[in-house]
Amino acid sequence: MANLNIGKFLMNSEIEGPGTRFVIWFQGCNIGCRGCSNQELLALEKKMFMPNEFIYEKILEAKKKFNIEGITLIGGEPFLQPDGLKELVQWSQKNNLTVICFTGYIYENLLEEHKEILECIDILIDGPFIMKLLDKNRRLIGSKNQRVIKITSVYKDCDYFDKPHSEVEIQIYNNRISMNGDGVVFDNEDGEFNFNIK
Repeated sequence: MANLNIGKFLMNSEIEGPGTRFVIWFQGCNIGCRGCSNQELLALEKKMFMPNEFIYEKILEAKKKFNIEGITLIGGEPFLQPDGLKELVQWSQKNNLTVICFTGYIYENLLEEHKEILECIDILIDGPFIMKLLDKNRRLIGSKNQRVIKITSVYKDCDYFDKPHSEVEIQIYNNRISMNGDGVVFDNEDGEFNFNIK
């Protein structure tokens, strides 16, 4: 049984891909995209280091409680933990859960070393975030170079990521508030925020 280093997870979300999804943010990234919306997940340090078995229990709990249709994997960088990632996506596929994965790496390069992982992912969003190519027309997609690759046919007719849509989700658990949204929204390609109050 492999382990994963997780920055955080969310039992159910309706804004991290089609349907209701269990979301895992992996801790650690070595790509270093300027303007990354998940700065707190970049450090290559232990956050929540846990056996995959515990994660499976939480996902099954979410399936029962929230009727999730799949999992969404975000970073940090999921492919920096290939052993745990491979086990997780294979387990998800066996349990009839769809998998959406965001990576800063390029699909064709990942194919050389991680073909078995990719075969268990339904949608891969690939490529580094490039500030000068800021994309304001697609949901959850940071820059125009990033591709939404439908590896399986499960979501072949799904246009979820093609909509220019920003969302924020607020959930309350036992007097604790969780807020989740689709990243940093810049006003221009230079990464500037222009607040104009009239």
